[in-house]
Amino acid sequence: MNSTRTRRVLGSAAATAVAALSVGTLAVPAHAAGPTLSLDVGALIQIQGEPTTQPEFGENVFVRVGRTGTAPVPGAKLVLDTTGLDGVAVLTASGGRCVTAARAITCDLNNLSSPNVNLTDHLWLSAVPGVKPGTRGVVRAALTAPGAESAYKDFAVEVGGAVFRTAEIPLKAHAKVGSTFSPPVRFANRGGVSAARAVVEVMLLPGLKVENWPSNCEYATDPGQLGKEGFGTPIATTHAVCTVEGAVLPNEPVRLNGLDLTVTSEAEYTFADFSVFADPNAAAAQGPALRRRLAFQRGTGAPATLTRDSAEGIPSGYPDINGHFTEQEVLADNGADFGLTGTWTPDASGRAGTLTVTAANRGPASIFDRSGGEGTPFVRIQLPEGATVTDLPKNCRANNRVLGETQDRPLNKFDCEAFGFFMANGASSSHVLGVQLDEGTVPLSATVSFQNQHSDMEEGYPSAPMSWDPNPENDRIKVALRSLPAPEPTVPDRGTGTPVEPVTAVVPASAADSTGSGSGSGTGTTATGSTGGTATTTRTGTGTTGTAGTGALGLADGGELADSGRGDAVPLAWASATALALGGAALLTSRRLGRRRS
Repeated sequence: MNSTRTRRVLGSAAATAVAALSVGTLAVPAHAAGPTLSLDVGALIQIQGEPTTQPEFGENVFVRVGRTGTAPVPGAKLVLDTTGLDGVAVLTASGGRCVTAARAITCDLNNLSSPNVNLTDHLWLSAVPGVKPGTRGVVRAALTAPGAESAYKDFAVEVGGAVFRTAEIPLKAHAKVGSTFSPPVRFANRGGVSAARAVVEVMLLPGLKVENWPSNCEYATDPGQLGKEGFGTPIATTHAVCTVEGAVLPNEPVRLNGLDLTVTSEAEYTFADFSVFADPNAAAAQGPALRRRLAFQRGTGAPATLTRDSAEGIPSGYPDINGHFTEQEVLADNGADFGLTGTWTPDASGRAGTLTVTAANRGPASIFDRSGGEGTPFVRIQLPEGATVTDLPKNCRANNRVLGETQDRPLNKFDCEAFGFFMANGASSSHVLGVQLDEGTVPLSATVSFQNQHSDMEEGYPSAPMSWDPNPENDRIKVALRSLPAPEPTVPDRGTGTPVEPVTAVVPASAADSTGSGSGSGTGTTATGSTGGTATTTRTGTGTTGTAGTGALGLADGGELADSGRGDAVPLAWASATALALGGAALLTSRRLGRRRS
């Protein structure tokens, strides 16, 4: 779907998000009298060894400012004292809020109204002509405001020092679960002086692990900071910092050895990120911040090493902002059983009740969707005419569109969130809808299906195309809200001897009968602990199919409103007459979206 470069930037953005979430700031301790200001900037900023012209809207110094509390802080000012850059570099600001006087840059931030925001005043560092490569200077930063606790931070500036630039790593396709391979992490020193060491930072997503970390690596498990605060879906990641001692000369290409990755049962599409630095405090390095948040332990395996390698594929010139970063993508021969269960729980009248729908990833793989939402399924509930929603969960909405166009009538179609872009093995979400049924004896069934963002924009989306699921036949389910009366044996009239068929009341059912041709009787099961208008997401490991009652009804094609909202019948392509029982829950598993790649 995305180009290699785009995926590379996406991965770098995820890594940067981790750093932004975990970076500590130097600030005076909070005082009860007012808010506390925060100031964050990399401890070491490296720039090219020769003067460089600032591109339009370009910046190579990234500063984040903020405050505690909820009220804006008036009169906030950022002062950058550049006295320590004399003979090393020149710092400029072109955002309009900053004024330069002598060796100080003062930026008027006015009402500081965010706890953590980027400074957008285009700070740019350029080397002084003739400066010796590896020379360092310092900038002193102060964030102040009347009545607030100030924040201070010094950061170093290095001109023409050792800095690494990485080669892209080819996709690892058709990886086998349980296999181990060595990712080709290759980079070169594009600075003007030798590097004394290489600091390699590693982030592994679920599906990849290192069986025995090298002894010159330290590693820690992050329970889900990346997703919880960065993208909305918790993702358990593994972070490591490997320090490989040994000189790397200017323009010398090297390869990392001794860091082998094992493909686990959670892998389907996953990746490992690598960032390499000559200094552990480089501006983009995450290690120092991660150490403040996570408990690292040292590996016990043979130490990782660097060997001289070919320069093929390693860009020349000084690195851009992502030059230190590379990524190993992995596509494993694996799948995940996505499924839906649905239960109808009627009240005593049989004309109202709750419809409970649960979406689950039963594994074994965790599914990571980097295609912009195409592969992330949501749940669609299509109710028949004669059924009305009386209680809709907050993460569900009515959908009255067909092929992108809003219709002039309600379609009785509802879309509910199921998963975020990361769908962990064992993840599930439930939705409980209150439903009222019109009086009558006509069989009524709700159709529940997985859909994705293209469902209302293109033809041919009766359910989400999820190619990771090994059982595509069950990509939709029906949940009976009202079934046909159960037939009873005929009895002769005692006066005439003529057989008479007594009329039986309608029996609510939770099994599917789309055409009314099925027969049987039973009682609807109650979803334990379910309440109207609720939704939950849990990680429970491998799921199980819903339990069945007695008196199975046959499934047949047609009989419900089309998922697109049209009134014509849509066939359900079950090849066999899968039996769903009265009062039982129905299981669906679906197909995975095929990832398109350029």
